[in-house]
Amino acid sequence: MNKVVKGIVSSIIIILFGGFSAFSVEWIKGVDIASIYATLRLPPFSPPSWLFGPVWTVLYIFIGIYLSNLASLRLNRTKLYLLTYIQLVLNISWTIIFFAFSNYLLATVMISIMDIIVIFMLFIDYRKIKWLLVPYLIWLIFASYLSLGVFWLNRLFD
Repeated sequence: MNKVVKGIVSSIIIILFGGFSAFSVEWIKGVDIASIYATLRLPPFSPPSWLFGPVWTVLYIFIGIYLSNLASLRLNRTKLYLLTYIQLVLNISWTIIFFAFSNYLLATVMISIMDIIVIFMLFIDYRKIKWLLVPYLIWLIFASYLSLGVFWLNRLFD
C-alpha cells in the first residue's frame, strides 16, 4: 500500500475513533456534546461548539498522515508508535471523561499528559513530517487551558 493510501486509511480510522468517542458521550449521557458544552461555565476565549468538529477532523487527518509515515522511520519507530497510540487513547478517552462523566480534573490531567507526550514526540522524531504534529500540539495546549478553565469555573464554585 502506498503512502497516500496509508495516510487516508489511517486518517479515516482515527476520525472514526474520534466520532465514536462523541457518540459514546451521547449514549452515556443522553445528550450531545454541543448541548453539554452550552451548559458549562467557560473561560475567556472559548470557541463556539461548532468549531471543534472541523478542527479535530483536520488534526486527526494530520495525525493519520504522521502515523502512516512511521513505518519508514529507522530510529525510535517503536517508541513513536507507542507514544502515538497512547496519546490517541488518551485523546479519545478525554472526550468521554470530560463530557460524559464531567470529571474535569481527570480530563485536565489527561490532556496535560498528551501535551507532554506530543512535545516528547517532536524531540525524538528527526524527520520533517513531525511538523504535522505542531498544529495538534498548539490545539492541545489551548484545549488544556479550556479544560483547566472549565474545571476551575465549574467544580470549585459549585
